[in-house]
Amino acid sequence: MTKISEQIPRQTERNATSPLSQRGERPRPERATAAREACCGSVVRPRERLVASRGARALVAERHRRGRERFAPAVLAAALLALAAAPREARATPPAAPLADTIARGKAVYEMYCAGCHGVNGDGKGPASAMLLVKPRDFTSGVYKFRSTPNGALPTDADLFRTITNGVNRTSMPESSLLPERERWALVAYLKTFYPRWAEEESAAIPIHVPRPPATLGSPESVARGRELYELLDCGRCHGDAGRGDGPSAATLASDGWGNPQKPFDFTKGALKSGAAPEDVYRTFMTGLNGTAMPSYADVFDNPNGESIRPGDAWNLVSYIMSLRAAPRGGATLAARADAPDQLAAADAAPRDHQEAP
Repeated sequence: MTKISEQIPRQTERNATSPLSQRGERPRPERATAAREACCGSVVRPRERLVASRGARALVAERHRRGRERFAPAVLAAALLALAAAPREARATPPAAPLADTIARGKAVYEMYCAGCHGVNGDGKGPASAMLLVKPRDFTSGVYKFRSTPNGALPTDADLFRTITNGVNRTSMPESSLLPERERWALVAYLKTFYPRWAEEESAAIPIHVPRPPATLGSPESVARGRELYELLDCGRCHGDAGRGDGPSAATLASDGWGNPQKPFDFTKGALKSGAAPEDVYRTFMTGLNGTAMPSYADVFDNPNGESIRPGDAWNLVSYIMSLRAAPRGGATLAARADAPDQLAAADAAPRDHQEAP
């Protein structure tokens, strides 16, 4: 079968030569353990009751273990849909205020929290940048990886707000959800001033539609079909047959648009830099990552021919990509994982590799 990658215009070279930096999110603290300890940690039984209860506790622990083994596949298979249904950050809108006042406020916020990495002039050359493996974004180029807009377009204000709020996984760009929304929106307004052509180009920044994930997301059929698409679209050329970022082209990729080395993402490590949700993976397929070798596949998935590409196939590819997260490095083959899609638990606690491209 002819690979789709041979039928569509290759965007790799064009994307990799665009003028561009990167960001990062710190993992959120685990609260379940703390809550459990707060609830039950202070309970003290008399010594005789503790001794008498040891056997019962061992029996309960064994039953819990067996229960987990019995029900884990069903729980893991539901993980993707639970993640998809989880609420996102508040859909805030910019506050009504004179633009000049908003930009002035944003400048003050930027100089306090952002200039250390991104530089006073927004060129990504702040005093801390030399110490970072993933270099800060150069806002003066007007090229952004993480967007909801078509390949080559500027991000929307909401895209910038989302990145500021959530940060970027596996980089030094932290989440800023504790910063008041008013200040985050002011920061959005100020960032746009670094690129002089923003006003004339932002009309093309029309977000693509990201539908809700289907009920079949993560099903055995969806994962198996996604594996077929992974091979058909030649994703393994960069990301490798097992999705570990070690494909034959990985070592030959030119520098990205900012002059930094590119390394294809290792899907087995968990969440993408732009987010962990299925919608984040879908959006990346459809928009591509400006300034890198990752192209947009919107033309492919938006125009299914009913044969090699079918309606809804983008979500099947999402199923397969997310199924790779739980795969151990020395573990199952692709075929085995396609037959075991219940291994969809997120591996977001995996060690962070700061040298990876998103």
